[in-house]
Amino acid sequence: MADKIDLYSDKGAKLKSGVDIQAISPLKNSAIKSIIQGIKRTAAVDLAGIEKTLATGAFGGKGRRVLGREIKLDVVKNAETIRSKVEKLVSVESGDDTVVKSLNGGKQLLVQVPSARIDLGAEYVASLTSAASATTQALIEQFKVDIFNAPTIKSAVWG
Repeated sequence: MADKIDLYSDKGAKLKSGVDIQAISPLKNSAIKSIIQGIKRTAAVDLAGIEKTLATGAFGGKGRRVLGREIKLDVVKNAETIRSKVEKLVSVESGDDTVVKSLNGGKQLLVQVPSARIDLGAEYVASLTSAASATTQALIEQFKVDIFNAPTIKSAVWG
């Protein structure tokens, strides 16, 4: 005998009662599988936060600053160019299911890496690693950051 559950909407209204727990398994339910795959492919990039971190030199958490390592870059103002570069760097091939969207006036990026990166990845953080490394490279290219300041960009992006 399988366990039964009740399903509720995000507003708390009961949608269905007595549903077999196996019915919501991603192994049997393609909608749930699609949701999980979407989550695994998705990473958020806080461009406004990166800009602020670089401007203040506040690496490594609240109250920690590296004086003399501040870099003033108009990251948010250049969000569309950065978005385009990130998309090109993250994509495996032209026409794949890569999605890179600019949100909140360029303050954030939503990055969905192509399914191929997740399907063939040996670990579970391919989306985060791909998004962070592509963002780092895009910023270095966009602002022509030299070899001495590139590690500062990496610290701001990777945290």
